[in-house]
Amino acid sequence: MLNELDETIRQILINAGRLDPAEVDVSFDIPNREWSSGIAKPTVNCYLFDIHERRVLREDGWRLEERGTPRTARRQPPLFYEMTYLVTAWTRAVEDEHRLLWQVLRTLVRFPVLNNERTTHLRHYLQGDLQDYPWPIAASVAQMEGVLKSPGEFWTALENQIKPSLSYVVTLGLDREAVVAGPPGL
Repeated sequence: MLNELDETIRQILINAGRLDPAEVDVSFDIPNREWSSGIAKPTVNCYLFDIHERRVLREDGWRLEERGTPRTARRQPPLFYEMTYLVTAWTRAVEDEHRLLWQVLRTLVRFPVLNNERTTHLRHYLQGDLQDYPWPIAASVAQMEGVLKSPGEFWTALENQIKPSLSYVVTLGLDREAVVAGPPGL
């Protein structure tokens, strides 16, 4: 599912954000010194650096599915997880970097939910199982409550220069396996 989310983000940036792949790369690699030294053209990097449960969305209990049939099963509600990306722009000139980062911000902010009735035009950007995803795919960009509390420490750990960045958070549900509930009662 994470690869499908990465490719969905790439398609949104290229198509909705009008990033020409011949001119700008979209990467999901770790933005360490070794990676950044090999950049050949302007690049938007979307580094997935944190995954954690969105506990406020957790529901308790069990649900019965296909009640009264031989396939009756119990299922716990899904768990929801936040995937947090650190989005940076990499160019030779800082002015171009800022323009590119602003273009990415303008693109991502337009889509707070990637798969609802108001974003049907995004449907063809959704990859794999995300096309028929049963829950809303919520997304937020550049929010204060991001996970990265100390950008300087992050960039020092990567042995790279500090860069302006956006946090991009996508919330995905994880379905838990159904448990057979037994034969239907009389």
